[in-house]
Amino acid sequence: MPEQDLAVCVQNVSKIYSLKPGDRAGISRLFGIGRKSVTAEEGFVALKDVSLKVPRGRRLAIIGRNGAGKTTLLKMIAGSIAPTTGTVSVQGQVQALMNLGVGYHQEYTGRQNAAASLRYSGLSTEQIELAIADVEEFCELGQFFDQPFKTYSSGMQARLMFATATAIHPEILIVDEVLGAGDAYFIAKSKARVDELVKSGCTMILVSHSTQQVLELCSHAIWLDEGRVRMEDDAFLVVKAYEEYIHGPILTLSGREPGNDRTTEQQVSVSRE
Repeated sequence: MPEQDLAVCVQNVSKIYSLKPGDRAGISRLFGIGRKSVTAEEGFVALKDVSLKVPRGRRLAIIGRNGAGKTTLLKMIAGSIAPTTGTVSVQGQVQALMNLGVGYHQEYTGRQNAAASLRYSGLSTEQIELAIADVEEFCELGQFFDQPFKTYSSGMQARLMFATATAIHPEILIVDEVLGAGDAYFIAKSKARVDELVKSGCTMILVSHSTQQVLELCSHAIWLDEGRVRMEDDAFLVVKAYEEYIHGPILTLSGREPGNDRTTEQQVSVSRE
């Protein structure tokens, strides 16, 4: 694929975090029991030789267990951290929603926070006024839109942050678990908004532990496992393979043998594009 048709190009990227001697065992337990990536010589290997090409307008999901390297990869694409080796090329303006509440002032109202975020994105006063009206309508916070952000539930925070991020029609939208705080109605509304953005050329990269959310919002997916790309394909096929993979360990924890359980083969019913 020609480079001009790519929104993101990740080539042979690795990320190694340097650790103090006393940190290594704790990090190993935190990011995956039995993981072999922590050594005295290397530190903690979050990503290892990852390559990925994301065409413009693609809705890509990144799935995997905790510690697989998902958030590290997103932070590299967003430009907040640099790879240890390899290159990350991003073509377009990036809007990243990485953590609920990050970058939002707890004492400011929803309206004030939205205005501050939009101003930081470079919008003029007139553009901000138009965008604020769109944010207020989309997030449906009612009177809470003019209440302090600290009074918001996680779902309300997610609605405000997503509405603000998408009001400016970013070229690349990165979402890390933020939508997990929303209810079914908000997810459906977000999908409609994402569809509009994609039609206008926006690229979305989503990290979520909700496979149903992945199937609703994304057409393509990659599965990260211990810092490596284990599978990349149609979202339905990747989710199916991932769920079959994790089902065995879940049965083991419950004291059952995977081969003796009739529910091993799970059926995922979705509308495919």
